[in-house]
Amino acid sequence: MLVRRVGEGYERTAGSCELLVAAVSRRESPERACMVMLVSDPLQQFTVSMPVTIRLCRKDDLPALEWFGMFTDHREMILAAYDSQERGEALMLVAEMQGFPIGQVWIDLTLERVDATGVLWAVRVFPTMQNRGIGTRLMLAAEDVLCRRGFTAVELGVEKDNLPAKRFYERQGYRVVADTQDEYSYTTPGGVLVCVPTEQWILRKVLT
Repeated sequence: MLVRRVGEGYERTAGSCELLVAAVSRRESPERACMVMLVSDPLQQFTVSMPVTIRLCRKDDLPALEWFGMFTDHREMILAAYDSQERGEALMLVAEMQGFPIGQVWIDLTLERVDATGVLWAVRVFPTMQNRGIGTRLMLAAEDVLCRRGFTAVELGVEKDNLPAKRFYERQGYRVVADTQDEYSYTTPGGVLVCVPTEQWILRKVLT
């Protein structure tokens, strides 16, 4: 018998064994009784800790950065970002766990180099791995890379309707300095040209 809290009191609820007995008393089949038991209670519950490594993106990471189809349409953009890294114009950092890139951030080193400002984009964490501190670690790693290269500030854009992302960046010390309306485009692997209008807040952080 299990005890479950309800409001300020408690009530008794049937556990797996009692559900099995109840099912048998109703002349249900053993298979049905097992179904009741399996649906009611987890078979096992445990926590697994696995190391995460933040490193530069490698060429063999590129297919996995499409994240099982989530960003397949962005293949052209992923390849272009990697080519920029090869030319020394950008950096692609990935957070790797068990050989899979569960997070990423791209750093443009040239867009605002005159002002010693690095620009971050494509900051994202695989959905099932979000809210575990991985995004924060990626941001800190990107900022550290920029500091080591002599940059004194960092900027990024966030869609105006993406309030959770804006709050996340503000918790990291970023502040709104401007807003912008723009458009970017890409061609899908199927040859379709996609144009995406954007309305963004521009956030900035001084690196110390």
